[in-house]
Amino acid sequence: MVFDPLRKYPGYALRRASTMSMSDLSSRLADLDLRISDATVLLVIVSNPGVRQSAICKALDIARANIAPLIARLEERTLIVRKPLDGRSHGLELTPEGEKLTAQVMTIVEEHERSILDKIPENLREPFMLALGHLWSPAD
Repeated sequence: MVFDPLRKYPGYALRRASTMSMSDLSSRLADLDLRISDATVLLVIVSNPGVRQSAICKALDIARANIAPLIARLEERTLIVRKPLDGRSHGLELTPEGEKLTAQVMTIVEEHERSILDKIPENLREPFMLALGHLWSPAD
């Protein structure tokens, strides 16, 4: 067995855990012909009907240049529609087909997340989630 000298570093451990997690979720979503970013946007829209693209960018830290092709993919699949909000802006909503697919996405995400937590002893789950929250939440 080869010794991994980086294993003791939290950033490295997070990257390794993230790589494993994202690979698993990506393969689960492939059955629905969705990328993780597509699924995430669908989940934001179902939770925030009429949300603007700019709000999605801010919430998910997606560059404006990257959201346009993502939204276009979802529109081409008739999963979302644009609804006028005012004279210049549009909100995004799921179509009935999008609602059905998003329900499947949520089931997959919940199963995926449960499989991650199952690897962590039950008494460490809450402190684990609190610690992770401190790493990516903005400083007070």
